[in-house]
Amino acid sequence: MNMDTDKKSIEQRLQQIADMLILNGTLVDCPGLIHGKTGIAIFFFHYAQYTSNVLYENYALDLIVEMQSQIHNNSPADYETGLAGIGVGIDYLLSNHFLEVDDDFFEDFDKRMVRAVMYDSCQDFTFYNGFAGFGQYWIMRQRRHTSSVQAKDCLLHIAACMEKHFSDFSKEEKTDVYCFLYNLNQLPGFIVSSDIMNLCRNSLADAIRHIKRLGNCTVGKMAQMFLDNHYLISSLSVETECGLDNLPDLKGLNATNSMGLLTGYAGEGMLRLTSLYQTNREWMYLL
Repeated sequence: MNMDTDKKSIEQRLQQIADMLILNGTLVDCPGLIHGKTGIAIFFFHYAQYTSNVLYENYALDLIVEMQSQIHNNSPADYETGLAGIGVGIDYLLSNHFLEVDDDFFEDFDKRMVRAVMYDSCQDFTFYNGFAGFGQYWIMRQRRHTSSVQAKDCLLHIAACMEKHFSDFSKEEKTDVYCFLYNLNQLPGFIVSSDIMNLCRNSLADAIRHIKRLGNCTVGKMAQMFLDNHYLISSLSVETECGLDNLPDLKGLNATNSMGLLTGYAGEGMLRLTSLYQTNREWMYLL
C-alpha cells in the first residue's frame, strides 16, 4: 500500500470517527478531558481545521457549552474527569487559538481548585486523581497569569506535601510526582529541592517507563513513548514519530465503545491527524 493509499484510508477512517462522535459526543455524561466532552471537543477543533468545515467547529463549541452547563461549585477537582483536566484542556484550546473566553473564565475554577488543594481531604498524589493533577492545573494558571498569588501558594503547598509524604508513596504516585515536579521546575521562580528530585529520579529507573494511567490502548502506548522521552530528557527517536510510515497499526486500529481522548474515538482521531502531520504531538501532554 503506497503513501497516497494510506492517506486516503486514514481520511476515510477519520470521517467515520467524526460521524460516530457527532452521533454520540453530546450523549457522553462526563464533561472531562480524558474521557469526556472536553477531550472530544479538542478532536473536533483540530478536525475542523483540517477539513475547513465550520460545522465541526460549531459542534466543538456546542460540546464546550454543554460541558460548562454540567460543572458547578462542587464539581470533582480531579484531572481525569473533573475541573483540573477541563481547565488544562481549555488552556490548550486557547493556546492553539481554537477558543476565546472572557478574562474571568477561570475564576470559578480557581476557587474550586484552591479548596481542593488547601482544604479538602486528599490522600492521593497521582496525576489523574490527586495532587499531581491538581498541580498541573496550577502550573497552567501560573503560566497564564504569572502574578497569581493563588497559583504560587497552591504550587508551593503541593510541593511541600509531596516532599513530606514521599516515603509513603506507591510506585505510581512516585512516577506522577516526578512528572509534576519536573514540570514545576521549568517555571521561572520555582526551584524544586534537588533532594526530592533525586529521590524521585533514582526510584524511577524502571517505573517511569510504565506510566500506568495511560494503560495499554494504542493512544496510551504512543503517548507513553513520547512522555518517557520528555521526562527522561532523551532524544526523540523515530519510534516516537507519528508519520504514516511509522504507525502501521493505524490501518487496522479498532476503537472501543468509548468516545474519549485516551481510550476512545477522539483519541484515535487525534492520533490519525498526527499521523497526517495535521497537528503536532503536544496534545499528548494532556494525557
